[in-house]
Amino acid sequence: MLRSSLDRIRIGLAPNRVDLARLRIGRGTRPVAETSVTCERRPGEAPWQAALDALEHALPDFAPGGGSATVVLSNAFVRYLVVPWQPEISGVRELDELASLRFSRTFGEAAAGWTIRCSAGGYGEPALACALDTALVEALTGKLRACKLRLVSLQPLLMAAYNDVRRQLAPTHVFATVEVDRLCVSIMGQGHWRHVVSRRGSADPAEVIEQELSALGSEAPPAEIDVLLVGDGVAWPEDIACAARLLGRPEERGVSLALRGVA
Repeated sequence: MLRSSLDRIRIGLAPNRVDLARLRIGRGTRPVAETSVTCERRPGEAPWQAALDALEHALPDFAPGGGSATVVLSNAFVRYLVVPWQPEISGVRELDELASLRFSRTFGEAAAGWTIRCSAGGYGEPALACALDTALVEALTGKLRACKLRLVSLQPLLMAAYNDVRRQLAPTHVFATVEVDRLCVSIMGQGHWRHVVSRRGSADPAEVIEQELSALGSEAPPAEIDVLLVGDGVAWPEDIACAARLLGRPEERGVSLALRGVA
């Protein structure tokens, strides 16, 4: 059955899972349909290839009428850097070029194959830079186009999740997004990005967060940590030592990756 052209398709891509949701314009942000497909990376292939293959098989049935698509990418597919304020930088293009240079210095030749974009702060503020495999962006765009879907937004999970909960956060805070096998910790001071790290998760995400905060030494922020659980199967241990505040109502915790950052 053909769907309305007013439907918006939301897609969440993670190494082991693809989440799909359909939103009807004019009916709020509650999805009118959802589905998820699991996948498993094969040896030697790109970390995102299994997810794209699963998406390719799921899309024709889920979105037969085409339309517009927003894609949220797991933090496992994204590299982040905080770019300090540079008064001589003016304009988005120069900022992206500066971020590219910093990624190259940090990651070496691999950064030549990345698409890099910045989320600029205000005057005098650092910017958050994100890097994606260019091959991922091109392959994703092609698979969507084959299903008559137009990519209108490609969002790293950190930014989508932050936009969801930013009104709940203090100006200085630690914000952690926890996925299955992936943890991203971001620190903001007085509303400015200070530090972001994304790494493989563990059975005790609180321990990993404490390790990252300890590495900051005297610059460590307040002890309380704001935690957002993302995706099916993710959990936060009850018997943990650090002070953590789980964001969102209990029924919203672990919500589909596709539904993070819904405006």
